[in-house]
Amino acid sequence: MSAYGDFHDACIVSLNFQSGAFVDDKSAMHFGGPEERVLSVVFQRQWEPKTIELQFIGLRQLHLIGWQDNYLCNILEAYLAFHDNLLPGKPHRVIVWSDNSCFDAAEIGSTIQEPADTYIVSNVLRWRIKE
Repeated sequence: MSAYGDFHDACIVSLNFQSGAFVDDKSAMHFGGPEERVLSVVFQRQWEPKTIELQFIGLRQLHLIGWQDNYLCNILEAYLAFHDNLLPGKPHRVIVWSDNSCFDAAEIGSTIQEPADTYIVSNVLRWRIKE
């Protein structure tokens, strides 16, 4: 977070998701393991370093907000924290990223509403500064 200024004045540029699932030559479905569900998110901001990529491995949930009337897509300050027992199953500890520093994982709901936050829950997170 500190290497990227808490994502101040950043935006999501692109996302790429790989599920690990595929159908083989005999039409059998293969589902892959959790480590094969990978979401890569590229961000840019108005400061240096300009571009960073976060890679969420073992993607558990993605709540992506697109266009919202009367709201811009810029990030003022992001949220990043470990949570224990947030979701059933293993691992018990997951990592949560959100585009809102005031994000509260306990208040995640299933209703459609605006304004809303983008958030990502995964088993593992790795990152790199891109040139």
